[in-house]
Amino acid sequence: MKTKRNLFLFIAAALTNLTATAQQQEDKDFLPDGIVTVEWRFNPFDYEEKPKNMAQLNARMFLNGKSAIRLGVGFGFHRDKDNQKNSKDTRCQDANNYDIINGETSIINKETSLKVAAGYEYHFAATGHLDFYVGAEAGYLGRFYSATKETATNTTNAKTMSGKLSLTRTSEYDNYKYSKSNADRTKFNENGFFGTLLAGVDFYVYRKLYIGAELGITFNTGKKANGTYSRQNGKVLVSGTSTSANWVDTYSSDTGLTVHVDNINSKNNKTTADFVYDNTGTYTKIYIEPAIRIGWMF
Repeated sequence: MKTKRNLFLFIAAALTNLTATAQQQEDKDFLPDGIVTVEWRFNPFDYEEKPKNMAQLNARMFLNGKSAIRLGVGFGFHRDKDNQKNSKDTRCQDANNYDIINGETSIINKETSLKVAAGYEYHFAATGHLDFYVGAEAGYLGRFYSATKETATNTTNAKTMSGKLSLTRTSEYDNYKYSKSNADRTKFNENGFFGTLLAGVDFYVYRKLYIGAELGITFNTGKKANGTYSRQNGKVLVSGTSTSANWVDTYSSDTGLTVHVDNINSKNNKTTADFVYDNTGTYTKIYIEPAIRIGWMF
Protein backbone atom coordinates (compact mmCIF):
# COMPACT_ATOMS: atom_id res chain seq x y z
CA MET A 1 0.00 0.00 0.00
CA LYS A 2 2.86 2.29 0.92
CA THR A 3 4.58 1.49 -2.39
CA LYS A 4 1.45 2.49 -4.36
CA ARG A 5 1.18 5.73 -2.44
CA ASN A 6 4.82 6.62 -3.13
CA LEU A 7 4.33 5.78 -6.81
CA PHE A 8 1.29 8.07 -6.99
CA LEU A 9 3.18 10.93 -5.34
CA PHE A 10 6.09 10.43 -7.76
CA ILE A 11 3.77 10.53 -10.79
CA ALA A 12 1.98 13.66 -9.47
CA ALA A 13 5.29 15.42 -8.86
CA ALA A 14 6.53 14.47 -12.32
CA LEU A 15 3.36 15.80 -13.97
CA THR A 16 3.56 19.02 -11.99
CA ASN A 17 7.18 19.52 -12.98
CA LEU A 18 6.40 18.73 -16.62
CA THR A 19 3.51 21.22 -16.65
CA ALA A 20 5.65 23.96 -15.09
CA THR A 21 8.46 23.28 -17.55
CA ALA A 22 6.02 23.44 -20.47
CA GLN A 23 4.55 26.70 -19.16
CA GLN A 24 8.00 28.22 -18.77
CA GLN A 25 8.91 27.12 -22.28
CA GLU A 26 5.65 28.59 -23.60
CA ASP A 27 6.31 31.90 -21.82
CA LYS A 28 9.87 31.90 -23.09
CA ASP A 29 8.73 31.37 -26.66
CA PHE A 30 5.64 33.58 -26.37
CA LEU A 31 7.03 36.55 -28.29
CA PRO A 32 5.76 36.25 -31.87
CA ASP A 33 8.02 35.84 -34.84
CA GLY A 34 6.74 38.66 -37.01
CA ILE A 35 8.20 41.25 -39.33
CA VAL A 36 5.89 44.28 -39.27
CA THR A 37 3.89 45.94 -36.48
CA VAL A 38 1.25 48.65 -36.79
CA GLU A 39 0.30 50.63 -33.71
CA TRP A 40 -1.70 53.60 -32.48
CA ARG A 41 -0.08 55.79 -29.86
CA PHE A 42 -1.17 58.72 -27.74
CA ASN A 43 0.18 60.96 -24.99
CA PRO A 44 -2.22 61.13 -22.01
CA PHE A 45 -0.54 64.18 -20.48
CA ASP A 46 -1.08 67.84 -21.35
CA TYR A 47 1.68 70.44 -21.36
CA GLU A 48 2.60 73.57 -23.29
CA GLU A 49 4.96 71.95 -25.83
CA LYS A 50 2.54 69.15 -26.70
CA PRO A 51 0.53 69.43 -29.94
CA LYS A 52 -3.18 69.36 -29.13
CA ASN A 53 -5.10 66.08 -29.61
CA MET A 54 -2.32 64.44 -31.61
CA ALA A 55 -3.27 61.02 -32.97
CA GLN A 56 -0.26 59.11 -34.25
CA LEU A 57 0.01 55.95 -36.32
CA ASN A 58 3.33 54.08 -36.22
CA ALA A 59 4.73 51.14 -38.18
CA ARG A 60 7.81 49.06 -37.42
CA MET A 61 9.72 46.66 -39.64
CA PHE A 62 12.03 44.18 -37.93
CA LEU A 63 15.31 43.61 -39.76
CA ASN A 64 16.09 40.77 -37.34
CA GLY A 65 15.29 39.80 -33.76
CA LYS A 66 17.16 42.83 -32.36
CA SER A 67 16.82 45.65 -34.89
CA ALA A 68 13.79 47.49 -36.26
CA ILE A 69 13.17 50.65 -38.22
CA ARG A 70 10.10 52.75 -37.44
CA LEU A 71 7.97 55.24 -39.32
CA GLY A 72 5.23 57.45 -37.87
CA VAL A 73 2.65 59.99 -38.98
CA GLY A 74 0.65 62.12 -36.55
CA PHE A 75 -2.19 64.57 -37.01
CA GLY A 76 -3.98 66.74 -34.49
CA PHE A 77 -6.79 69.28 -34.50
CA HIS A 78 -8.13 71.36 -31.63
CA ARG A 79 -10.88 73.96 -31.63
CA ASP A 80 -12.11 75.97 -28.66
CA LYS A 81 -14.85 78.57 -28.52
CA ASP A 82 -15.47 81.14 -25.81
CA ASN A 83 -18.73 83.11 -25.66
CA GLN A 84 -19.16 86.05 -23.30
CA LYS A 85 -22.36 88.03 -22.81
CA ASN A 86 -23.05 91.18 -20.84
CA SER A 87 -26.07 93.41 -20.48
CA LYS A 88 -27.17 96.64 -18.83
CA ASP A 89 -30.71 97.90 -18.32
CA THR A 90 -31.43 101.23 -16.62
CA ARG A 91 -35.25 101.17 -16.88
CA CYS A 92 -35.52 100.54 -13.15
CA GLN A 93 -33.87 103.92 -12.52
CA ASP A 94 -35.93 106.02 -14.93
CA ALA A 95 -38.70 104.57 -17.06
CA ASN A 96 -38.79 107.69 -19.23
CA ASN A 97 -35.08 107.95 -19.95
CA TYR A 98 -33.14 104.69 -20.05
CA ASP A 99 -30.59 102.60 -21.92
CA ILE A 100 -30.66 98.89 -22.74
CA ILE A 101 -27.24 97.55 -23.75
CA ASN A 102 -26.61 93.96 -24.83
CA GLY A 103 -23.10 92.87 -25.76
CA GLU A 104 -21.65 89.56 -26.90
CA THR A 105 -18.09 88.44 -27.68
CA SER A 106 -17.22 85.20 -29.44
CA ILE A 107 -13.62 83.93 -29.72
CA ILE A 108 -12.73 80.81 -31.74
CA ASN A 109 -9.19 79.41 -31.73
CA LYS A 110 -8.06 76.57 -34.03
CA GLU A 111 -4.84 74.59 -33.90
CA THR A 112 -3.72 71.97 -36.41
CA SER A 113 -0.55 69.91 -36.00
CA LEU A 114 1.37 67.55 -38.27
CA LYS A 115 4.18 65.17 -37.35
CA VAL A 116 6.27 62.90 -39.59
CA ALA A 117 9.00 60.74 -38.02
CA ALA A 118 11.49 57.98 -38.85
CA GLY A 119 13.74 56.11 -36.43
CA TYR A 120 15.57 53.01 -35.26
CA GLU A 121 14.97 50.62 -32.35
CA TYR A 122 17.34 48.14 -30.69
CA HIS A 123 15.50 45.37 -28.82
CA PHE A 124 18.06 44.39 -26.21
CA ALA A 125 16.03 42.09 -23.95
CA ALA A 126 13.02 39.82 -24.39
CA THR A 127 11.58 37.63 -21.67
CA GLY A 128 8.20 35.96 -21.55
CA HIS A 129 5.60 38.44 -22.74
CA LEU A 130 7.94 41.46 -22.43
CA ASP A 131 10.17 43.04 -25.05
CA PHE A 132 12.47 45.94 -24.03
CA TYR A 133 14.08 48.39 -26.46
CA VAL A 134 15.89 51.69 -26.84
CA GLY A 135 16.15 53.86 -29.91
CA ALA A 136 16.03 57.25 -31.56
CA GLU A 137 13.85 59.03 -34.11
CA ALA A 138 13.79 62.35 -35.94
CA GLY A 139 11.45 64.20 -38.26
CA TYR A 140 9.22 67.19 -38.94
CA LEU A 141 6.77 68.83 -36.54
CA GLY A 142 4.51 71.69 -37.61
CA ARG A 143 1.80 73.62 -35.75
CA PHE A 144 -0.67 75.92 -37.47
CA TYR A 145 -3.01 78.43 -35.84
CA SER A 146 -5.99 80.56 -36.88
CA ALA A 147 -8.69 82.43 -34.97
CA THR A 148 -11.64 84.78 -35.13
CA LYS A 149 -12.93 87.28 -32.60
CA GLU A 150 -16.35 88.90 -33.02
CA THR A 151 -17.82 91.53 -30.75
CA ALA A 152 -21.33 92.97 -31.14
CA THR A 153 -23.01 95.62 -28.98
CA ASN A 154 -26.67 96.55 -29.44
CA THR A 155 -27.88 99.69 -27.68
CA THR A 156 -31.40 101.01 -27.27
CA ASN A 157 -31.65 104.56 -26.01
CA ALA A 158 -35.05 105.88 -24.88
CA LYS A 159 -35.89 109.50 -24.14
CA THR A 160 -39.21 111.12 -23.31
CA MET A 161 -39.69 114.62 -24.66
CA SER A 162 -42.96 116.54 -24.47
CA GLY A 163 -44.68 113.38 -23.29
CA LYS A 164 -43.52 111.36 -26.30
CA LEU A 165 -41.09 108.45 -26.02
CA SER A 166 -38.34 108.42 -28.67
CA LEU A 167 -36.24 105.29 -29.30
CA THR A 168 -32.82 105.17 -30.97
CA ARG A 169 -31.19 101.85 -31.75
CA THR A 170 -27.57 101.43 -32.69
CA SER A 171 -25.39 98.43 -33.30
CA GLU A 172 -21.59 98.40 -33.12
CA TYR A 173 -19.40 95.51 -34.20
CA ASP A 174 -15.69 94.74 -34.05
CA ASN A 175 -14.51 91.64 -35.95
CA TYR A 176 -11.00 90.19 -36.15
CA LYS A 177 -9.71 87.40 -38.38
CA TYR A 178 -6.32 85.98 -37.43
CA SER A 179 -4.00 84.07 -39.73
CA LYS A 180 -0.98 82.05 -38.50
CA SER A 181 -1.67 82.98 -34.87
CA ASN A 182 -4.20 82.56 -32.09
CA ALA A 183 -6.54 85.33 -30.96
CA ASP A 184 -4.22 86.39 -28.12
CA ARG A 185 -1.28 86.51 -30.57
CA THR A 186 0.77 84.49 -28.11
CA LYS A 187 1.20 81.50 -30.46
CA PHE A 188 2.34 81.61 -34.07
CA ASN A 189 2.75 78.99 -36.79
CA GLU A 190 5.77 76.75 -36.22
CA ASN A 191 7.73 74.71 -38.75
CA GLY A 192 10.60 72.71 -37.32
CA PHE A 193 12.53 69.51 -36.87
CA PHE A 194 12.85 67.31 -33.81
CA GLY A 195 15.03 64.50 -32.52
CA THR A 196 14.09 62.07 -29.75
CA LEU A 197 16.03 59.57 -27.63
CA LEU A 198 13.60 56.93 -26.41
CA ALA A 199 13.19 53.78 -24.34
CA GLY A 200 10.16 51.54 -24.20
CA VAL A 201 8.65 48.15 -23.48
CA ASP A 202 6.04 46.01 -25.24
CA PHE A 203 3.80 43.54 -23.42
CA TYR A 204 2.29 40.94 -25.72
CA VAL A 205 -1.19 40.27 -24.43
CA TYR A 206 -1.79 37.64 -27.08
CA ARG A 207 0.31 36.13 -29.85
CA LYS A 208 0.08 39.22 -32.06
CA LEU A 209 -1.56 41.87 -29.85
CA TYR A 210 0.59 44.06 -27.61
CA ILE A 211 0.36 47.14 -25.45
CA GLY A 212 3.35 49.30 -24.68
CA ALA A 213 4.77 52.32 -22.93
CA GLU A 214 7.50 54.64 -24.14
CA LEU A 215 9.42 57.59 -22.73
CA GLY A 216 11.41 60.00 -24.86
CA ILE A 217 13.50 63.13 -24.44
CA THR A 218 12.78 65.42 -27.39
CA PHE A 219 14.77 68.33 -28.80
CA ASN A 220 12.62 70.51 -31.07
CA THR A 221 13.84 73.52 -33.07
CA GLY A 222 12.44 75.58 -35.92
CA LYS A 223 11.02 78.89 -37.13
CA LYS A 224 7.91 80.88 -36.25
CA ALA A 225 5.86 82.53 -38.99
CA ASN A 226 4.63 86.11 -39.02
CA GLY A 227 1.06 86.02 -37.73
CA THR A 228 -1.25 88.58 -39.32
CA TYR A 229 -4.82 89.72 -38.86
CA SER A 230 -7.49 91.89 -40.40
CA ARG A 231 -10.04 93.95 -38.51
CA GLN A 232 -13.35 95.48 -39.46
CA ASN A 233 -15.41 97.58 -37.08
CA GLY A 234 -18.30 99.91 -37.58
CA LYS A 235 -21.52 101.44 -36.32
CA VAL A 236 -25.00 100.78 -37.69
CA LEU A 237 -28.10 102.89 -37.01
CA VAL A 238 -31.43 101.08 -36.80
CA SER A 239 -34.53 103.22 -37.37
CA GLY A 240 -37.77 101.29 -37.47
CA THR A 241 -37.29 98.54 -40.06
CA SER A 242 -34.40 100.21 -41.91
CA THR A 243 -30.70 100.00 -41.14
CA SER A 244 -27.83 102.14 -42.36
CA ALA A 245 -24.10 102.07 -41.71
CA ASN A 246 -22.77 105.19 -40.03
CA TRP A 247 -19.12 104.33 -40.57
CA VAL A 248 -16.84 101.36 -41.26
CA ASP A 249 -13.12 100.94 -40.54
CA THR A 250 -11.06 98.23 -42.25
CA TYR A 251 -7.53 97.40 -41.13
CA SER A 252 -4.89 94.91 -42.31
CA SER A 253 -1.73 94.17 -40.33
CA ASP A 254 -0.07 93.12 -43.60
CA THR A 255 -0.04 96.72 -44.82
CA GLY A 256 -0.66 98.68 -41.62
CA LEU A 257 -3.37 100.67 -43.45
CA THR A 258 -6.70 101.65 -41.95
CA VAL A 259 -9.44 102.71 -44.37
CA HIS A 260 -12.22 104.77 -42.80
CA VAL A 261 -15.49 105.10 -44.73
CA ASP A 262 -18.00 107.57 -43.30
CA ASN A 263 -21.42 107.02 -44.84
CA ILE A 264 -22.90 110.08 -43.16
CA ASN A 265 -20.27 112.52 -44.35
CA SER A 266 -18.11 111.28 -47.21
CA LYS A 267 -15.68 114.16 -46.61
CA ASN A 268 -14.51 112.28 -43.52
CA ASN A 269 -13.30 109.30 -45.57
CA LYS A 270 -9.59 108.79 -45.04
CA THR A 271 -6.74 106.27 -45.04
CA THR A 272 -4.13 106.20 -42.29
CA ALA A 273 -0.89 104.22 -41.98
CA ASP A 274 0.49 102.47 -38.90
CA PHE A 275 3.56 100.38 -38.11
CA VAL A 276 3.81 96.86 -39.55
CA TYR A 277 5.09 94.41 -36.94
CA ASP A 278 7.15 91.32 -37.76
CA ASN A 279 6.65 88.36 -35.42
CA THR A 280 9.01 85.92 -37.12
CA GLY A 281 11.64 84.16 -35.04
CA THR A 282 13.21 80.87 -34.04
CA TYR A 283 12.48 78.53 -31.16
CA THR A 284 14.17 75.70 -29.29
CA LYS A 285 12.37 73.32 -26.92
CA ILE A 286 13.49 70.33 -24.88
CA TYR A 287 10.83 68.22 -23.19
CA ILE A 288 10.00 64.73 -21.92
CA GLU A 289 7.42 62.95 -24.04
CA PRO A 290 5.63 59.84 -22.68
CA ALA A 291 3.40 57.64 -24.84
CA ILE A 292 1.00 54.73 -24.45
CA ARG A 293 0.73 52.34 -27.40
CA ILE A 294 -1.41 49.50 -28.65
CA GLY A 295 -0.46 47.51 -31.71
CA TRP A 296 -0.58 44.35 -33.77
CA MET A 297 2.24 42.29 -35.26
CA PHE A 298 1.96 40.73 -38.70
